[in-house]
Amino acid sequence: MSYPSLKRFTELLHRFHGVERVARVPNLDRRTNGPEHTFQLAMTAWYIASSMKLPLNAEKVLKYALAHDLVEAHAGDTFLYDEDGRATKDAREQEALARIAEEHPEFPELTEVIHDYEHRDDVESRFVYALDKMIDPLNASMDPMRAWWKELGIPYSLFRSSKDHKIALSPEIDRLWSELIAELETKKDFYFPTEKGE
Repeated sequence: MSYPSLKRFTELLHRFHGVERVARVPNLDRRTNGPEHTFQLAMTAWYIASSMKLPLNAEKVLKYALAHDLVEAHAGDTFLYDEDGRATKDAREQEALARIAEEHPEFPELTEVIHDYEHRDDVESRFVYALDKMIDPLNASMDPMRAWWKELGIPYSLFRSSKDHKIALSPEIDRLWSELIAELETKKDFYFPTEKGE
């Protein structure tokens, strides 16, 4: 590792800082960015794993959480309900991962961690993946002033069908998800647009 390689890696992190997400910061009139989401995911994963005394490799959990979205520095964030964006998401992110590997050959562990996270072959990657899918809904549930899903026209049925099967990959997160869903359903009319037949 050299000073020029350190600068290149720092440039990657700064580039990631510029990735704006669709999700908002609760009670603030602005969207989150890549590093904010990553920090929240890493801290929340650590908090849950430690407080629930889960038999997980803490180092793996933190590495997966820190690295999980870094390809977005080059590929950009893809909103879950953006059909056009999702059609090219995998290709853009594979290209971004190849670019990271090429530009940072001194850090092969990073690309290995991202690769392992994407394949979800261990309990740690599934835990982080499931929690990642829960973070934005958790944040949205904590904003009493804005109905994020209603503003975006996302019906409750689509919200559930796009999340449930992903979060179910981790039993621990799925249990927390069930509690969040029960809370959201008490204010369903506030958070979600009315669907046909309701």
